[in-house]
Amino acid sequence: MSKPNLRPKTASEGMVLTNGETFSDVGGTIYLGVNDSPDNWYEITAEEAEKRQAELLPEEPIE
Repeated sequence: MSKPNLRPKTASEGMVLTNGETFSDVGGTIYLGVNDSPDNWYEITAEEAEKRQAELLPEEPIE
C-alpha cells in the first residue's frame, strides 16, 4: 500500500499561505494533495490574512 504523494509548501517568515478559502499559520506549511497545484496558493501578510478570515466569517444575527 503506497502513501499519498503530499508535497509541502512553506510560507516565508511573517507570511501566510492561502488559496482564498484556507489559510496556513504565519510561516506555516501546507501539504498539497495529489489534485492540488502550487499555483493555487499564494502568500499574503499576517494582517491581510486576519482581515480576509474575518470577512469569510458569517455575521452574527442581531437579537
